[in-house]
Amino acid sequence: MTARRPPLSGAAAASSLAGTLDRVGALVSYLKADIGPVECTRPGPDARTVEDGLWLSCQDLVSDGTWLGQVIEATGRAIGTDDPVVAASIFVQGYAYRLAVLAVACLTVGGVVPGAEPETMAVGLGRGRVSKVAYLEPTVFDLLDGRPPSEALDDPSVADRALTVILDQVVELHLRPLIALTREQVRIGERLLWGNVAASASTAFRTMEGCQGQWVTPLGERFFALAPSELQGLGSFLSMESNGQRGWYWERTNCCLFYQIEGHAKCSDCSLTPADQRRAAYEASLSG
Repeated sequence: MTARRPPLSGAAAASSLAGTLDRVGALVSYLKADIGPVECTRPGPDARTVEDGLWLSCQDLVSDGTWLGQVIEATGRAIGTDDPVVAASIFVQGYAYRLAVLAVACLTVGGVVPGAEPETMAVGLGRGRVSKVAYLEPTVFDLLDGRPPSEALDDPSVADRALTVILDQVVELHLRPLIALTREQVRIGERLLWGNVAASASTAFRTMEGCQGQWVTPLGERFFALAPSELQGLGSFLSMESNGQRGWYWERTNCCLFYQIEGHAKCSDCSLTPADQRRAAYEASLSG
C-alpha cells in the first residue's frame, strides 16, 4: 500500500516538514532535525576519525560495509564497549529510534510523514550514538488533507495507509538494508537487531502517546499488525492502571545487551527480567 499521491518535494516539502518539526519540537524538545545539506564525513583514506559531532551519510552507512564497521567500532568505544556485538546492537537501536520517532511524531502532530530513503538523509553522532537526523533533500507524504491527526487517524483505512508509509519508508527502504549490512560486518543475530527495531518503534509510539493522548495507542498496536514478519513476536504492548494512573509499556522478548556495558543496568522492559518483577516496577512507578 502506498500514499494516495506522490510525496511533496523541493521547497514545498521543506516548508511543510519545517513547520511540522517546529510543532513536534515544542512538544518534545529533543525531537529536532536539520533540513537541507550538511557536511558529511565520507569513507575513504582521508576520512576523519569517527567521533561525536560528525554527520554521516545514511547512503554510505547502508552501502559501504567497511565504513559501517568502522562506525560501529568507534561508537562502541565511545559508549564503553569493545564487544562488536554489543556495539552493533546499540548502534542499530539508536539509529532505528531516531528514524521511527520522527516519522511517528510528524504523523501524529502534523499529519505528514517525511521520506526516509537513505540517499536523502544523514545522521549525526552524540555520546557514541545516533543523536540527530538531517533530511538532505526532504520529501513529505501529506496523508490527512489538513485534518487533525486525532480525527483523521481514527479512520482505519487512513491509519493503515499512513502506517504503511512509515513501514515502507523507515523499515523497508532504510532499516532493512542497514540490518543486512550490519550482519555482514558483525556476527550478530538477526532477531536481536529486529528486536531493537521493534522496541524503538514501540517507544516512538509511546513517546507520542505520552504527549498526544490515548488515541495514539491503537496506532501503535496496528503498526505491529501491519509490520513484516521480522517484526512479529518480538514484544507486545501492556496497559496498566494503578491509583488512577495509566501506563502503556512495551515488553520485548529479547535483550539489546546494553546491560553488558560497565555501569549500566538492564532496561525496564528487558526480557531477562522476570515478568512479575517488570510489572511490579511498572506499578510502583505509577503509584509514585
